[in-house]
Amino acid sequence: MPVQVTTTKSHPFIDGLKKLPDKKKELQKVRAWLLTQPHLPDISDEYIFLFLHACFYSVDRTKICIENYFTLRSSTPMIFAGRNAYDPKLQAMLQLAHLARLPKLTPEGYRVLMYSLRDPDPTKMIFNDAVKGFCMYNDCILSEDGLQDGYVIIFDMKGVSIGHLARVSLPALRAFLIYIQEAHPARLKSVHILNTASWIHHIMRIVVPMVKSDMLSLLKFHKGNTPEGIPLEILPMDYGGEAPTIQELDEEVKSLVDKYAVWLKETELFKTDESKRIKKTTWWGLLTGSNSKSTENMDEKTFLKNLQID
Repeated sequence: MPVQVTTTKSHPFIDGLKKLPDKKKELQKVRAWLLTQPHLPDISDEYIFLFLHACFYSVDRTKICIENYFTLRSSTPMIFAGRNAYDPKLQAMLQLAHLARLPKLTPEGYRVLMYSLRDPDPTKMIFNDAVKGFCMYNDCILSEDGLQDGYVIIFDMKGVSIGHLARVSLPALRAFLIYIQEAHPARLKSVHILNTASWIHHIMRIVVPMVKSDMLSLLKFHKGNTPEGIPLEILPMDYGGEAPTIQELDEEVKSLVDKYAVWLKETELFKTDESKRIKKTTWWGLLTGSNSKSTENMDEKTFLKNLQID
């Protein structure tokens, strides 16, 4: 039988889903498969629907995503263990950046998440803690949104310096990028970089070898404050829009800490039990990028040559 997890709150949606998708056959197929995977945790139907929805209800893709998700959460404690929302180190990382969830959706029905630096001092950034805090934040947003049609990410590079790049931990960066590409149960539609630094090529030389070409195709670089294709009115006031300021939106997001503190600790239980895995698979290949099926990367020289900043 799967690993039993005892929790006091609903996962992955703290307030539950108002209506489950009409996809009972797909749900039953995934549930039947989970019964043959004793190393995976016992999860709710809502948890399965999160993966099914992210994978556009492809059962085969859903199985892979579930396997990757719980295995990475087990094998990467630097990111997914120690999820104490009140940890002073994590709280310090939260104070370095604005994390905004814009109130209005795009015309396509996509949620827009926006990030910018609050404190540009690179010496204050501890990369592993920053990534851990970001993943915790991601889980809370997925819980708040339910089954979202898609996500648009906006990152403002203003204040980002070479000093920040020097503090990046490659193992944590690689694990995070694999998680986002292979395991994160969300439909990512585009990533906009605002106020793109002239030295963006230095970042991309690190990132490109770790990223698949379909993910790179989602990146859009902009010289100024305006992300092309995003209606201006849905942006924060300080970016020319009609939404509250990014500071006000940041405070709203961070007010979720009390609501999710216990829930986030419980999420540490959702991981594989490797002692019960029937057949060992090449998870080292997943983490090192040696698995050719999961790392069809775009050629670095080609990408950098064609990189355009609008």
